[in-house]
Amino acid sequence: MHGRLARVALALAAWLALGGLAAAAPVSIVAAESTYGAIAQAVGGRFVAVVSIIDNPNVDPHDFEAQPSTARAVAGAAIVIANGLGYDGWMQRLVDASPARGRQLVVAAEVGRAWVLADHNPHLFYDTRVAAAVAARVAALLQADDPAHAADYARNLAALRVRLAQVDARVAQLRRRYPALRVTATEPVYGYMLRALGWSSSGQALQFDVMNDTEPSPAVVARFEDALRQRRVALLIYNRQVHDPLTRRLEALAKASGVPGVGVDEFVPPRTGYAQWLLQGLGEVERALAAR
Repeated sequence: MHGRLARVALALAAWLALGGLAAAAPVSIVAAESTYGAIAQAVGGRFVAVVSIIDNPNVDPHDFEAQPSTARAVAGAAIVIANGLGYDGWMQRLVDASPARGRQLVVAAEVGRAWVLADHNPHLFYDTRVAAAVAARVAALLQADDPAHAADYARNLAALRVRLAQVDARVAQLRRRYPALRVTATEPVYGYMLRALGWSSSGQALQFDVMNDTEPSPAVVARFEDALRQRRVALLIYNRQVHDPLTRRLEALAKASGVPGVGVDEFVPPRTGYAQWLLQGLGEVERALAAR
């Protein structure tokens, strides 16, 4: 009898070692954009399965139309992450259309409301404080949903905070090197990062018109173009995802006027970490300024 029990115990131990009972299903997370998907992946590590609905740089999140597969992914998620501020309103509609007990919705504009710009610029993901708040909220939800790996989530969150601190240090370095710089942009995509850098962004009227698909008035366009021709700005930041005639014309004018241009994205590319993405963008800005 004792020999049989010993054999059963050994078999059970081997099964557990191979992942039988121990291999719990990963926590399902659906992010509206890959920017937040990258943050969730950094916090959850190997214990989560993250799906980013938009990770294609050619897709405009303002105009995105959800497919049935998108609705199914949201319906089966334990945690859903959205930006808010009208940036991805379709996600809220999907969540409302498929109520699920226990599912948690994390909205960056809500957890990071203390840092939302007065003009309600929706591109919150360029503020490391908002990213840190989203990461902390996701970590807390994961720890509650999967307490067996609570320590892992805490370590992952701490590691992400270290990487965000590296981004903040790079920002501080650029702020000291180029104090109170005056720049401009074709859209307010980089607005939160520019605030962190302490730089002013001129031509806001045109920027928000372009973002909202509104035709800027001739006077607004003329003032913007004059600032480029007369080099009253040190840098033109443009949205790499936008290829309309006005944006291309402004890019060409900046180049002809000797104003360096830097393209920015709204989504973290595949296989790229969130902090890595921010550092890459800051590196491009620094190189453009150094080459003036």
